[in-house]
Amino acid sequence: MQSTTGADFAGDERWVLVTRVAASRLFGKAAQLRELLLFLAEKAIASPEVEITEQAIGTRVLGRRPDYDPQSDNIVRVQIRRLRQKLEEYFVTDGLHEPMVIAIPKGSHVLRFEPRPEQDRGARSAAFSPSRASRWLGAAAAIVAVAAIAFFLGRFSIDRSESPAGKQSQASASPLWARLFLPDQPTTIVIADSSLVFVQNVLRTSIALNEYIDRSYRDRVESVAEAGLRDALRMILNRQYTSLADAIVSGELRSMGVRMGAKVTVRYSRHMNVRDFNAGNFVLVGSRHSVPWVELFEPGLNFRFEPIGKEPRFGIRNRKPAAGEAAVYGNAAAPSGSQESFATISLMPNLAHTGAVLMLSGVTMESTEAAGEFSMSNDFPQFLAKTFGASTARNLPYFEILLKAAAISGAPHKVDVVAWRRLN
Repeated sequence: MQSTTGADFAGDERWVLVTRVAASRLFGKAAQLRELLLFLAEKAIASPEVEITEQAIGTRVLGRRPDYDPQSDNIVRVQIRRLRQKLEEYFVTDGLHEPMVIAIPKGSHVLRFEPRPEQDRGARSAAFSPSRASRWLGAAAAIVAVAAIAFFLGRFSIDRSESPAGKQSQASASPLWARLFLPDQPTTIVIADSSLVFVQNVLRTSIALNEYIDRSYRDRVESVAEAGLRDALRMILNRQYTSLADAIVSGELRSMGVRMGAKVTVRYSRHMNVRDFNAGNFVLVGSRHSVPWVELFEPGLNFRFEPIGKEPRFGIRNRKPAAGEAAVYGNAAAPSGSQESFATISLMPNLAHTGAVLMLSGVTMESTEAAGEFSMSNDFPQFLAKTFGASTARNLPYFEILLKAAAISGAPHKVDVVAWRRLN
């Protein structure tokens, strides 16, 4: 039987769209995702009714051996998820005006080509009309580009099929999770207010916790002179976005907590108040930039998320460097072509010392995800035992750990421990 290739679809508008997406800047440094897109597109156009198996994708695109086991190696699910994210990002940024969109339904490996609703196209075109002032255009484009990698709060926990249950089962034996997920004490996972991040990035400012609590940060938006930019920022602040990293990490944490018999709730950062932190256990997923409540606990930390340099960039400041440690840790490009960033995992008491607060704080979204994944990995209990002598929740001290995370194509793939401190 003769195989079908992309060349056979040269005049097909769907294939023309695929090649345009594959050649875009978003796929420029994501060679494997680009190959995966082209492979799935060929199959979808040639045989749209045929479901492609993980085995076929793993062996033909992702370099796995023919006898590999998809149940123990979830590379296909991970890459499909990343491709889905890239496609969503493309169609609200570079592909904003495409009349057709490419989607991958959750739980499927088959691409779908769907016409963009005329109303959606018209609204987007109006919002990004060339007649708008250039400053607002740049700011709005930046906001939408970030929004492309964010979920509405209501969507964050829909798809958890890609979380390996075996990993969570073993990680739940960690003294950390035995400390945080208890049947008789509630645990709250606080996820990032990414709308706040958008505003801080656009206005090149930092918003303190007191401004966040009394909502006075909105005055900064109202003081913006340009009406178009002011309206765009108002719109963003009225949305409840959270980052994709929070969606992934929070979903896995909640699943683990439920498995351990704990009562776990997930709350948006904006819906919290100071009194909440007097009772129960907490996991804060995000830096002070996205979860301002981290500021409550910063006085007791050595590694802090702070502005570094003259530019509006952020990094981790080491307040009291030990021998061989740097004073500041910021983002950098690694020789391998990956991007290096930093994150912290910190465990402290709640405000009334009646429970514990875990903070997963990354300089970037990817490093936050890396901190969460490392804390849930099978290696973490061994690290706690070796470093702090903690084999049970009872003898686990409060601590903070500084991590270096390397990411390729927007996904973390390697984590190294840089430094740590015992806090009690």
